[in-house]
Amino acid sequence: MARRAEIDPLDRLFERLDEAQPGVHDIDPPVDDLPVGLPAPLIELYARCDGARIFSDTLEIVPSSEVTYDGARWRFGAIDGEPIGVDHKGKVWRTDASVEDEVVDGTRIDRWLAGQLDALALLFDHEGEYQDDVFDEDGELLPVVREKQLRAQLKRDAAAPGPRWRLAHTLLEQGAAEDARNELEQVVADDPVFAWAWLDLARVSERLGEVGGALDEARMAADAAEGVQHPQAGYFWSQVARLAARNGNDLARAEAATKASLLAPDLKRAQIDGARERLDAGDVGSAKGLVELLRAVWPRDLEVLELARRVDGN
Repeated sequence: MARRAEIDPLDRLFERLDEAQPGVHDIDPPVDDLPVGLPAPLIELYARCDGARIFSDTLEIVPSSEVTYDGARWRFGAIDGEPIGVDHKGKVWRTDASVEDEVVDGTRIDRWLAGQLDALALLFDHEGEYQDDVFDEDGELLPVVREKQLRAQLKRDAAAPGPRWRLAHTLLEQGAAEDARNELEQVVADDPVFAWAWLDLARVSERLGEVGGALDEARMAADAAEGVQHPQAGYFWSQVARLAARNGNDLARAEAATKASLLAPDLKRAQIDGARERLDAGDVGSAKGLVELLRAVWPRDLEVLELARRVDGN
């Protein structure tokens, strides 16, 4: 009999799933013929199942016949309703609703799945019911529990940028800005083109009063976004313009503003409409933040100036 260390990681994971109480997981048996064109990581996965519902429907692996390919990634499942895909290098990507973008959630499917099982085991008991004391009075997952989940994922896959990026957000939510910055610095070291992580790093620096450093980090975010032709590259440059204005660097502000205008011709209208909506809703703080960005990119625009006067009057 093979020693446990020699057992294939995916075999070990599916053994773990099989050992659970009936009804906790629903694993479909593999099929003889897989669709043509699946990448090697999915062939290995579907050799062990042809779909699964793990901890009810919290984590879903679709049947092999329902895998779709968009030219970059094969969509094979979802977690908490957020689509999951794998690329030709075997990296696992998760669509993140907070930024409406995809982030690398795992460096390999076996590491990613192991981390997800460990994380979900912190929410569910052995019968598949929610653990006590994991949600607040509003039904939201407690930050400390979310932190434990993300650390469990990172224990299995330390180089995965997505969980570490979310961990930084959770630490910020708990007031640990320096710890969050440390995590974000590791994220961008692991994934230098992760524009959202660079921008979050800039926001942390700004919060800590280090505007010069924040400007440099925002520029890294914008360069990364533009380099991969990110659809929101113009937005990243608008943040550079905003921070340059705060830093008193008008040359950098003007250069960033030009890039923002060229790359995101619809940004001004979206930001103006968003500021007006927030102002009408009584959220003056958010409206001021949007107006600050607008004034940095379009400082002489009459509509922007009129909106700024309205916000300043509240």
